[in-house]
Amino acid sequence: MLEQLRETAGQGGPAAGLANQLLVYTDQYQSGELSKEDYQYLVQEIAEVKAQQELANDEIACRYIYEAATTLLSAVA
Repeated sequence: MLEQLRETAGQGGPAAGLANQLLVYTDQYQSGELSKEDYQYLVQEIAEVKAQQELANDEIACRYIYEAATTLLSAVA
């Protein structure tokens, strides 16, 4: 999933910014800069709020970001 997010972030387009945010939060969590609770909150916010707001006109990108975020959350649960 991380590799797919890296590809999406590098391609530009509507989902690139959110994919990049997910990568940054994951890196910060893995390095200990974010607690598990903070990481879960931030990733869930992207899945449930930001993807809906920023990708309202692109249902496929919105679903992709939501699925990526929930996959990342399931890995730390």
